[in-house]
Amino acid sequence: MRNVLQLDGVSFWVDQDVIHCKPNSDFFSKYTSRKMIACFSDVIPLLSEGSYLPLLIDVVELERPCALRLFNIISTNSRIKQMVLSRIFVVNSYRFKFILMLNNLLVKQVVPNKIFKNYKAAMKFCKEDYLSFNAVSRHKFS
Repeated sequence: MRNVLQLDGVSFWVDQDVIHCKPNSDFFSKYTSRKMIACFSDVIPLLSEGSYLPLLIDVVELERPCALRLFNIISTNSRIKQMVLSRIFVVNSYRFKFILMLNNLLVKQVVPNKIFKNYKAAMKFCKEDYLSFNAVSRHKFS
């Protein structure tokens, strides 16, 4: 693990070529939606060092309204979409996973968010996404 950033109510770090984000309830009391976007927009380039990395957001310990708010902010913001390879959310129940997956369908995103209940499965997806992206981007066309 390197470059751990601890802000008011949220921690960011890079591990295994994945940007990890773990917010707590303080984050939502101290940041407006606009400030949340600014926070992510400032931190992601700093941690990624110019590379496209997956963003793994752990909302397991958040209350549902806070987790849903963060999901809506991150998943619909075009600025954040341009900075990360993919947006992956880890949730605490299958019911909440279903709600977020339904949101993905209704918003009709080109690259939908990925939602997992299992942290290991989320990390596996992140690693595979990163490896496949870099395999394609390093391929030389003749």
